[in-house]
Amino acid sequence: MKAWRLLIPTVILALAGCDGSGGPVGEDVVARAAGYDLSAQATAEILAPQPELPNQPEVVRAFADLWVQYFLLAQATAEDTTLMHLDVSPLVARQVEGEMVTQLRDVVIHVDTVIAEDELRRRYEAALPGGQLRARHILLQFPEGASDAQVDSVRSLATNLRDRIVAGEDFGEIARQFSADEGTAANGGDLGSFGRNDMVPAFSEAAFSLEVGEISEPVETTFGLHIIRVDERIVPSFEERRDAFRVQVQNQIVMEAESTYVAGIVEAAGLDEVEEDLEPVKQLAADPNMELSSRALSRALVDYNGGSYTLGEFRDWLLTGPVNLPSQLQAAPDGQIQNLLQSLARSELLVREAEKEGVEVSQARRDSIAADIITGVQGIAHQLGFTQITPEEGETIEAAADRVVRDILVQVVQEGREVYPLQAVAYALKEQYGARTHQPGVDRTVALVTEMRAQTPTGGAPAEPTPPADTTATDTAGDGTGG
Repeated sequence: MKAWRLLIPTVILALAGCDGSGGPVGEDVVARAAGYDLSAQATAEILAPQPELPNQPEVVRAFADLWVQYFLLAQATAEDTTLMHLDVSPLVARQVEGEMVTQLRDVVIHVDTVIAEDELRRRYEAALPGGQLRARHILLQFPEGASDAQVDSVRSLATNLRDRIVAGEDFGEIARQFSADEGTAANGGDLGSFGRNDMVPAFSEAAFSLEVGEISEPVETTFGLHIIRVDERIVPSFEERRDAFRVQVQNQIVMEAESTYVAGIVEAAGLDEVEEDLEPVKQLAADPNMELSSRALSRALVDYNGGSYTLGEFRDWLLTGPVNLPSQLQAAPDGQIQNLLQSLARSELLVREAEKEGVEVSQARRDSIAADIITGVQGIAHQLGFTQITPEEGETIEAAADRVVRDILVQVVQEGREVYPLQAVAYALKEQYGARTHQPGVDRTVALVTEMRAQTPTGGAPAEPTPPADTTATDTAGDGTGG
């Protein structure tokens, strides 16, 4: 369990059973943040005038979540523009864990990186770092849907052409006559210069194994059959690259030692394969803010001796990471997602190992990380105008924050104003203040938008948004103030 989890307020832990304020939630409430409600009516009046926006629950939920993010930041800024009261410990914890793993490497990885000159030269000549070849090729392609006889015919032609070249015929002339590579045939098959990673693996492996002037056997790739001749090797001299290559080799030695160490940790922990059912992971990637039961959050994705990597931890990772993480995961194939989950589980094991080794990140460093995060949040709050929020006569600070946020959201929806995604910061805000989206309110909004759009004549002017009073605070004090 991450240490920062112990800091989550009790009111947040209770969110699975009630809303942020403890008060009742009607079907008109789309979202509640820090005890303040966003109504279905107010939401519909902003969304309805934009007919190009699909009237779907997903759109309403995205709008509600943006309101939650902005409202919580606006309220936190209105309380104290320095934002020093903001609890960013979840974000600090993620960075601290990364630094612990880095420190663990320095504690446990001790390898001899002294390399003798002759050994360094041998490695250099084998690796050809930065080396390139200048080569020619003749490409013979198999007919689409080729029969066995046609395939054999192409192979026979490739062997025959190679024999003619070895016997002394001009490589370039045969390339001009027979090569199917229109881009190089006219130039005698000249490919110019290229590095190891510039060609498909089978081609590169064959080409880099040849001596200058040597002719390859027919090499098959996805493009067809190739006959290759190397005209020149272009390799920086050992003396020119010695120092840089020594550092490269030393880094490689350390990385190999790290891989061996991590493999040992993984083996000792008995890290299992990723659960085959990735649907919960994909659903979270599509909607990281979706509400899940405590049972769902504790679901193990990867088991290991003494613990597991859970769906809840995966959600925390999503919500405290870069804003584009969910969209990248939605487009990823299952194999990549499984590799990611294995990697996240390994990282958890390494953090646990770092703790066993007594690795610590000083409080001063933690404070520095938090200060950097706060500075970034202050910049966003300033850009959004939250540092100038001033309640009007008779207006609560919450109502003032909501008024400013709704004005911004009208500009976002109806005028295309830039959106500042607060993914990781929003996570910290929700943990500290409490927030929740309510499906009945989402459904009610969809129904209201349908009604409003049906009542608006084609090409007619949309209805004016209602005053901020339609978004009301929950009266938790029982005195009618709504605060």
